[in-house]
Amino acid sequence: MSFEWGTIVKSINWTLVFNLINFAILLYLLKRLLFKPAIKYLDKRRETIHGRMQSAQADEERAARLVAEQKETLAEARQRAEGIVEAAQREAESAIAASKGEAREAAERILEDGRRQLAQERDRMIAQLREAYAEITVLGAERVLDREIRIEDHRRLLDQLLEEIDEERLRIES
Repeated sequence: MSFEWGTIVKSINWTLVFNLINFAILLYLLKRLLFKPAIKYLDKRRETIHGRMQSAQADEERAARLVAEQKETLAEARQRAEGIVEAAQREAESAIAASKGEAREAAERILEDGRRQLAQERDRMIAQLREAYAEITVLGAERVLDREIRIEDHRRLLDQLLEEIDEERLRIES
């Protein structure tokens, strides 16, 4: 079978040709009116998504930096707090030591005051005893002499008696 172009051209259906031309026009119109705007929209959408992803990565990096800074700040705050606690403990210990020292000094002062008061009381009692001995001696001497002694004699006798009592007392204490 041999095909001749003449028979082929006669047998071509003109409907098919118009359909092909219509299809080509449709493709051109779709490309021009639909595909280009759709591709532009998809490119724009891709760029928007890419920008948002970069922004999200930058935000994530910034958040990581902030977390690291907060950890450092927290560590510094802990160190400062530990330093403050240690300083407070040292101050408390020194205050306790100072209070103990002051208490010891106060106790020593109280003891010293007590000793001083005891010494003063002892001296006062010794003076009272001397006066009592002197009075007893004078009374005894008056009875022995059966007369009244003059004030000058009385003072002289008292001074002699006190000196003798002091000498005897010093011998007894030694």
